Amino acid sequence: MFIGSRRAILIGAIAAIVAFIVLFPAIPDLLKGGSELTDVIISIKNITIENSNLVNNTIPLKVTFEILNQGNKAFSTSKIEYTVNANNTHLGNGILSYEDIPPNGRPQLYPNSPTTLQSTILLSRTNSNSELFDKLHNGKFVTNSTEWNVNGTAQIDSAFTIYPVAFNSKLG
Repeated sequence: MFIGSRRAILIGAIAAIVAFIVLFPAIPDLLKGGSELTDVIISIKNITIENSNLVNNTIPLKVTFEILNQGNKAFSTSKIEYTVNANNTHLGNGILSYEDIPPNGRPQLYPNSPTTLQSTILLSRTNSNSELFDKLHNGKFVTNSTEWNVNGTAQIDSAFTIYPVAFNSKLG
């Protein structure tokens, strides 16, 4: 036999010590269960209407998110899924994803510093939004007198935890 019982015990003890040394900094985060990740506030800073596309009969809406990390550690975000409503009319769903980017390249959420992210959704005409779509398309829509409501979920990432943070933000 190549490895005797004494060597197996010695290798196991060394592996346990190395694992403890490597994972020691993560133990407080793992015990807290990501409680600091709930200190992130997501709100809507602005919604703008881009030029409509006559070929596809769509209207791009640019949604600007403002994310404030009230915790003590820097985090990042990997995905924001959201829905947009204007004057209680559902306009569409959107997703802003950074999942295909390595964690160190994703948007960083530094403590007590707002981070601004933008996403564009394409508004298509449906039966429920046809009146609003026509106003947007014809340029007769007044954005200042519109109550925008955006709600959804953002995935907030720390070194060892991914935590979904739900948000509901009104503008106007």
